Amino acid sequence: MGVLDNTTITVDAILTKKGRELLAQGEGKFKITKFALADDEIDYGLYDITHPNGSNFYGQAIENMNLLEAIPNQTLAVKYFLTNNPGQTSGNSPIVTITGPSTIQAVKSGIYSVTTDNFANELYDFVLSSTTYASIVSVPQGRAGVPPVEQETDPGAGLASAGGYSSGGSGGGSSTSSIRGTSITIRCKPKAVLGNQDRQVILTATGVDSGKTSTLTINLQRD
Repeated sequence: MGVLDNTTITVDAILTKKGRELLAQGEGKFKITKFALADDEIDYGLYDITHPNGSNFYGQAIENMNLLEAIPNQTLAVKYFLTNNPGQTSGNSPIVTITGPSTIQAVKSGIYSVTTDNFANELYDFVLSSTTYASIVSVPQGRAGVPPVEQETDPGAGLASAGGYSSGGSGGGSSTSSIRGTSITIRCKPKAVLGNQDRQVILTATGVDSGKTSTLTINLQRD
């Protein structure tokens, strides 16, 4: 990772790993429909209201900070969105929190729910980093007692729709499972699939209205 010259206005745009995957698949699966602004590298703790030169210099330290180059790993960048949210309930920035087990054993499941502090009720776009060793499952709406359905989307397809979940958002790719809702169940695959070692997946939840994102690393254990 490098830094950009902050003495000039620079737009540094690159594709994430997921964007490259969709572009390589062709067939019109790579489509840019939205953009987001973030300030990941800014430390607002440097805003100094005691600066001896007055209010024009309160933000001087922030303005002189180096800007980071764009990076292709979408799990490490654009985590702190700049938003203007009509649903925000206070002056504080919305904070998305994922609640659920950090470990799931083979063929077992874990339930994950999400809340957004300082924001009205909203839905979330859930994305699982890979469906090689785990997948998102849900129960079809209005059909109690029906076995859970595994949701593994095709490359570039929309978010899966089932059981109180609605479709929409961007596709997940062959190794990604995506769905929209307020909570999900993730099932770890059998030991034979995990192989001779424990695995990990990353669950990402993004608020549909707030635009805020949270991630959780889930350990998949053979025993």
